[in-house]
Amino acid sequence: MNTLKRIKELISTTITTIDNFDLHKSQVIELTEINDTDFDSEDQNSDELYSFGKKVKIDLADMDYVSWRKDLAADLDILELLTFMVEDIGPEDDCKLQELLNEIKQKIEKPINPGNKKVIVFTAFADTAEYLYDNVSKFVKLNFGLDTAMISGSVDGKTTAKLKRTDLNTVLTLFSPISKDKELLMPDDNTSIDVLIATDCISEGQNLQDCDYLINYDIHWNPVRIIQRFGRIDRIGSRNRCIQLVNFWPDVTLMITFSSRLKLRQE
Repeated sequence: MNTLKRIKELISTTITTIDNFDLHKSQVIELTEINDTDFDSEDQNSDELYSFGKKVKIDLADMDYVSWRKDLAADLDILELLTFMVEDIGPEDDCKLQELLNEIKQKIEKPINPGNKKVIVFTAFADTAEYLYDNVSKFVKLNFGLDTAMISGSVDGKTTAKLKRTDLNTVLTLFSPISKDKELLMPDDNTSIDVLIATDCISEGQNLQDCDYLINYDIHWNPVRIIQRFGRIDRIGSRNRCIQLVNFWPDVTLMITFSSRLKLRQE
């Protein structure tokens, strides 16, 4: 929902700029790429199609801004419809979130390796990571007394554990203490983090094989990313007898429903 609102605001601002454009005065508009509000800004494996954290400068005098405005207005209509469809949906009505909570509940109550309650939840979107953290952390703390942490490239780390620092290294060390040599780095800290919500900013180069259960809350457009995510726990040195990967696949009926509603609206 937050992503939709930001994209709508960006498009509305751009349309206003075009409407106020004076052809006799060169006007440059600076747009934050829409992808910057979509995929996590620290997605380090994106190709040129997804260039994050950058600005795009466009001189309206150099382009067919009339056609562009028409396309932007059409996009805005679609976004308005999407917002209308989801604005009344709360966490308790979010079937996908409730399924995730149930998946975490089963993992904690029935570990696939004795005593291992650790779970990683990956999402490509920083907004989704924030949403999941807000809801999952409360659920896990209330029902099991365990701590949750979130790592994304857009904000500082967050955790329900009482820590002086919530930087990436501290959070990951407390989540995967054996693989991260916690006894050497933080010998006097007995804090334990059992649930980690993360974006693809940690999908490479991290040894998190203390964990044995990884959930992909969404499927990245690049299938290699799924392999990289799973590689955080499927690593040499794992002391787990078995490890599990869980994928949340898109529901095709969502697109069918959206297409039907869009058709009705156009009629």
